[in-house]
Amino acid sequence: MPPTDPEYKTIFESAPDGILVVDHDGRIVDANEEAVRLFGYAAGDLVGMSVEELVPARARERHASHREHFRAHARRRAMGVGSELEAVDAKGRTFPVEISLAQIDVAGERRVVATVRDISVRRRLRNFGIGALRAAEEERARIARELHDETAQELATHIVRLSVLQRSAAEHAEELTDLRDGLRRTAEGVRRVARGLRPPELEDAGFEAALLAHVRQVSGAHDIEIEVDVQTPPDPLLDADELLALYRIVQEAMSNAVRHADAGLVRVEVGVDADHVWAVISDDGRGFDLSSVGDDGVSGLGIVGMRERAAMIGGHVSIDSGADGTRVRADLRNVARTGTEGD
Repeated sequence: MPPTDPEYKTIFESAPDGILVVDHDGRIVDANEEAVRLFGYAAGDLVGMSVEELVPARARERHASHREHFRAHARRRAMGVGSELEAVDAKGRTFPVEISLAQIDVAGERRVVATVRDISVRRRLRNFGIGALRAAEEERARIARELHDETAQELATHIVRLSVLQRSAAEHAEELTDLRDGLRRTAEGVRRVARGLRPPELEDAGFEAALLAHVRQVSGAHDIEIEVDVQTPPDPLLDADELLALYRIVQEAMSNAVRHADAGLVRVEVGVDADHVWAVISDDGRGFDLSSVGDDGVSGLGIVGMRERAAMIGGHVSIDSGADGTRVRADLRNVARTGTEGD
């Protein structure tokens, strides 16, 4: 039997998330109004059902196994911890949810309280954001191709023509030499911009190769030491969008260290833990006050952009900055590969 205390019932029924109370056999013994609305059942119909009926059929056996494991090794699981899961309503509609779990004792009997939150809107917004980022990256790729295939090639042609003219126009040799050298610098700048817009190594040779190529470019252009330690290549665990997001976050953090921190040493570390890919970018430069950075990112530090890129693929970015330098950490939770329904 569920608790009957009036104060408990008031809190139970006014909760903004669906709440299910489940017994040791996996039977629902109580459900609040939001759970009834969320799953689309008539009032009271949820009580007595097996909780597995609210899980997609393909995941029910696995869910029962996880439920038994939780019963034997109970620990509080907060909302949003672990993978996004899926539930199924009375009409058979599958929708994404987050679930928190806790155990309580009721009249000497153990119960599991599951708080269920529908995150369909959040996922749609995230997918929209990912789509916008993908469109922006595709535009970057288009511009990069045009710069490399058209502008850079045209500049190269002009340089060759100038070299020919220089040999037959001795009286203007000095000016022609200066013009040729200027065109070469411009061509190199175009190539550098093209590589920054869309690093070819990322698709052709992988994350580590792209990162090392970028580091060589930055080190060559600035008087700064950059150390790279890719402990485990993240490529097998991330799809193209996730890999590009990680690269852009690292790229932006390195750029901040070079342009704003007056750092002498930047260290980049990348690795893989059991359930996520991580990257840490640290420097020994001049730190900054995080509270002084506006949400619009006008400061040029790109903090908002880094955090948005991570959030759109289920991760987050944390930043610590002080007198001894700045440390940026990106954690990308690999939902598609480390999580399954029914966890």
